[in-house]
Amino acid sequence: MAPPPPAPPSVTLRTVLLLLRALTAAFLVITVVLISTNTVTLEVLRTSIKMRFNDVYAYRYMLSAAVIGLLYAVVQLFLTISQFATGITHPLSYQFNFYGDKIISYLLATGSAAGFGVSKDLKDTYLALIEFESTDPVDKFFSKGYASASLLLFAFVSLAVLSVFSSLALSKRPIQVS
Repeated sequence: MAPPPPAPPSVTLRTVLLLLRALTAAFLVITVVLISTNTVTLEVLRTSIKMRFNDVYAYRYMLSAAVIGLLYAVVQLFLTISQFATGITHPLSYQFNFYGDKIISYLLATGSAAGFGVSKDLKDTYLALIEFESTDPVDKFFSKGYASASLLLFAFVSLAVLSVFSSLALSKRPIQVS
């Protein structure tokens, strides 16, 4: 006699997973908006220089990581809502959740680390090497970089928590015997 199949996750757990996926997507949407609108005009010796996020390679990487993470989060959000509504879980969704959560969470973590590192280093360098009429534009530009990196870090943390749940779900899934 075969053992009974494991019980499906409780409604509370599925609700928590859905809320974590929505929270991840929200953090990533705000990150994409913040970093993509990060531009400033610097006044250096009566010369205007327009600085954009895409002038900094690490900010481009951070935006790429956030966009890829957002696409993944939206797909996962739709899959989670459909599983929540129908109660049917596709057998491959366990692996998709497990590997996807791991890969994307590491991508978000590296994007956040790149954003923090370049914001610190470039802000110090700009302020030390260039005579600005006012440091407010530099502070504004790099503060948006810090804010974007922070939100990307929060998205990583919520996806890392989801990764733990997907690891547990994969280990408890019913084994298909052909």
